[in-house]
Amino acid sequence: MVEDVKNQDHGGVSPTNANVMVANKECVQTLNSLQSNEQILEKIQQARDKNAPMYVSNIIKWASRVGIALDDIDTLKVIHVSGTKGKGSTCAYCESILRHQGFKTGFYSSPHLVEVRERIGVNGQPLSRDKFVSYFWDVFNKLEATKVCINTSHF
Repeated sequence: MVEDVKNQDHGGVSPTNANVMVANKECVQTLNSLQSNEQILEKIQQARDKNAPMYVSNIIKWASRVGIALDDIDTLKVIHVSGTKGKGSTCAYCESILRHQGFKTGFYSSPHLVEVRERIGVNGQPLSRDKFVSYFWDVFNKLEATKVCINTSHF
């Protein structure tokens, strides 16, 4: 059963096994609502080079807002795969080799093909709906609670 991780500002109650699907759908709808529209994305792309020096510092700030310290991130052993072809199979090979050697693995990819949860895996298994719901609301609520109003008119 999923813990009650949604605060009162977002309404709702603790999802049970019977309504995890509904809770998952609500998470995905909220996640999708956070996406910027095309005009904002275009302005962001135009300002990309100008804002590039802030990218890493912003990620560190966001991580801090959800309780993750830079020292925590520095302890992770990461394989970052990039390129235009073969990333999925390369990651699958690496993950399989590591799991067979006794390592615990985590996997994140983007974009997803069918469902957002398929982006996230632990030890070769996709993240369950109930864990996705729990983790999503935990992070979302922490970010909402520490939100700072910014002026986006510079885009």
